[in-house]
Amino acid sequence: MTSSPQKPRSVRSTLRLALVLPAALVLVCGLVAATTTSAQATPSHLNPRKGALFNNPYGGRVPAHRIENHLVQTINSVRKGHQIRIASWNFRSYSIANAVIRAHRRGVSVQILMDYGNWNPDLPNNIARRVHIALAKGDKHRKPDMRSWLRRCHGSCRGRHGIAHVKFYAFDKVQKTKDVVMYGSTNATDLAASIQWNDIYSVTQSPEKYQAFLHVFNQMKHDKPVKQGYLQYTWASGKFQLDFYPYRGKGTAEDPILRALDNVRCTGATRGTGIGGHTKIRVAQTATYGQRGLDLANRLATMEKRGCNIRVVYAMFGSKAVKILRTAHVPLTHLAYDINCDGIYDRYVHMKSMTVSGVLGKNTHARVTWNGSANWTPVSLGSDEVVGRIQKGSVTAQYAGWIDYLFTHVPASWEPGHCDDTGTVGTDGSPLPAGDRGVMARARILKVDPYELMRKDL
Repeated sequence: MTSSPQKPRSVRSTLRLALVLPAALVLVCGLVAATTTSAQATPSHLNPRKGALFNNPYGGRVPAHRIENHLVQTINSVRKGHQIRIASWNFRSYSIANAVIRAHRRGVSVQILMDYGNWNPDLPNNIARRVHIALAKGDKHRKPDMRSWLRRCHGSCRGRHGIAHVKFYAFDKVQKTKDVVMYGSTNATDLAASIQWNDIYSVTQSPEKYQAFLHVFNQMKHDKPVKQGYLQYTWASGKFQLDFYPYRGKGTAEDPILRALDNVRCTGATRGTGIGGHTKIRVAQTATYGQRGLDLANRLATMEKRGCNIRVVYAMFGSKAVKILRTAHVPLTHLAYDINCDGIYDRYVHMKSMTVSGVLGKNTHARVTWNGSANWTPVSLGSDEVVGRIQKGSVTAQYAGWIDYLFTHVPASWEPGHCDDTGTVGTDGSPLPAGDRGVMARARILKVDPYELMRKDL
């Protein structure tokens, strides 16, 4: 039997290569495509929804890191070619820092503004410094509006005094959701989750609101006073309003919150608003002091006497303001605590919100929420701030319900005598005053500022 002649070895190799190469090319091309897709892909796929979120540093049904995780997931969901704009009084969150660095590296434009007082030669901030360095890399070939950076304002970005205290997070597109803005009391810090009660409110699919925040951000980034710092935007026939401070300039002599309270009547609430026909007011406020604080405290005291149903949850109120409120029998919950007995409050409410359910102006069944970044202090009027005014029943019920929860649910671990057996003594060797009422006395003996942590993350 005669075997067929073999083809030359070189020919067999050529044929084998001809068969193998297409498969190899497909594999290589697939790997290149996969690598490219991986580099551009987002690690999360969140489409944010509008509405409010709250956190609880003690966890439970409302997690401590709920807002921080939501911000990180949102940042992680922004695709290449889109923009993130953040304005935060302080920037000290490891997880948010990592998220914005990743976003920048996959081709997202990330621009961040913070207050110089929270990162300077006298106050190191390794997290902000790391982000500043990382965002400066890889920008050479980007268009100007797609470049990334972290900058600091020396005082108010848009005013002549005050601080850069506003807190908002703006995204031109998150997955399929366009024009997303989140604003409230939450700074981009770890403290915002671990020691504070905070809120954040999201608006989505609203190009007008997004552009309002973007306009303010673009003014802020130059760190120069603008001719008219106070800006007011209104939508839906006044049902949603944004006030941007500094509240200075022509036609802005009156305090905006006092003006709102001037329109409240304490009786005559209808259609299920208020309580028993009395207008219901709920306040969660970190700081109220100075002449402005006294004016607001006096206003609430007067309203309590006129029959308004008021509850106030607070952290850092001036002693005179507290005295005014207590004398008028305004119900108060001091949601601030010295957990380690060192004379410094290290758990506290950080919200800046108020709700009114009842009579507001000519409306006897109003449901309105004020939220944002502004404390009830003189300095806030001259600072970069945002105050939202939302006339929506579901939002007011949500905020009022949360404030009521904070009012009635002081953590069980906050026992009055929790510092009795610490063994801590003052410089003269005597035991330090115990319990919550002893915080100020302990601070004096130890020569510390009881509000040190609060001032770092107002």
